[in-house]
Amino acid sequence: ANPVKIGDVADVTDSLEDETSRTYVNGKAGVLLQVYRQSGANTVAVADNIKKRIGLINEEIKSQGSLKLVQDGAKPIRANVFDVQETIVIGIILTIIVVFFFLASMRSTFITSLALPNSLLGAFILMAIAGFSINIMSLLALSLAVGLLVDDAIVVRENIFRHLEMGKSPKRASIEGTKEVLLAVVATTMTVIAVFGPIGFLSGVVGQFFKEFGLTICFAMMISMVDAITMAPMMSAYFAGKAHGSIQDRELPKNKFLAWIDNVLKKFDRFQSKLEDIYVKVLEWTMRKPKTVLITAVLIFVASIFVTKYIPKTFLPAQDNGEFMVGLDLPPGTSLERMDVVAKEIDGLIRQQKEVFQTVLSVGNASGESNKANIFIEMVPSKQRDLNT
Repeated sequence: ANPVKIGDVADVTDSLEDETSRTYVNGKAGVLLQVYRQSGANTVAVADNIKKRIGLINEEIKSQGSLKLVQDGAKPIRANVFDVQETIVIGIILTIIVVFFFLASMRSTFITSLALPNSLLGAFILMAIAGFSINIMSLLALSLAVGLLVDDAIVVRENIFRHLEMGKSPKRASIEGTKEVLLAVVATTMTVIAVFGPIGFLSGVVGQFFKEFGLTICFAMMISMVDAITMAPMMSAYFAGKAHGSIQDRELPKNKFLAWIDNVLKKFDRFQSKLEDIYVKVLEWTMRKPKTVLITAVLIFVASIFVTKYIPKTFLPAQDNGEFMVGLDLPPGTSLERMDVVAKEIDGLIRQQKEVFQTVLSVGNASGESNKANIFIEMVPSKQRDLNT
């Protein structure tokens, strides 16, 4: 039997495959290459390696074209991590300032604030032992813990000063002052751990999200407790200084800057005294009206339970990553050329917006759906725009 050749039953031409899709980057034609990480791989590490390869490839194809990174899945991760790191730094600074205003003593502020680096750095050691990474959830836990870390040290330090004002030696005041509040400090820390500890043992998807969050707070709190009952008393014994006394009785330093700080502290002390007077009056009123206070508290509690029904419930809140997709659909059967014209017109209108940094337009797809198009839109940094995604 004679063999049947393809040319006998069909027309064979040496040509290109039918065009099913087109890509434009900021209005210029291009080819879109998407790279996906394997399950379990680190997104940031993969993105960094791709950037290195892009640099090497661009050196090899200088005369033929260039590769440009238009979407980086690690970008929002880096931005979120930076924001949390910034929050931690700001939180530490504000905490130290608040402690200084209330204690009105550089020595007390220094001794108390040592709990912050000790606890935060110590938490990193325990995180490494537990196999945790520095990510958004663990950093968020540390930012939340910043305000709690100095609580124990403040309690211990102030009680030690109370004993110093009784005329005791710094060492004796440190020992007896710490011993008096030891159980209170331990109980306070254990209460916080009792709240956040179980979060670290949740199961399912929620557990994967919040395991490092809950346990990281516990790590930091445990170290802050140890710092409060060891470092704070030791520093108070050898770096005690004079008892606080009344800040209003202090003589102004000769240095202008220190004198200005002293004036600010004295004004804050007077403001604090006025607040205390107001609080005493409110407290006296509540003592005279116990039934009114109790009924009001119960009504607020009941109203709070009722209001929770109307609060939207979602797994995760809406995020502003500065990136989003726009899908375009025309009637089935629309040609690629017609879809291309419409999509490019819409893409051009989008790029005219000042909040838009760049766009990637994909017309059609590998499945042959010429009536569909997608526009990936990256906006300028959030601090430079009023709109969000």
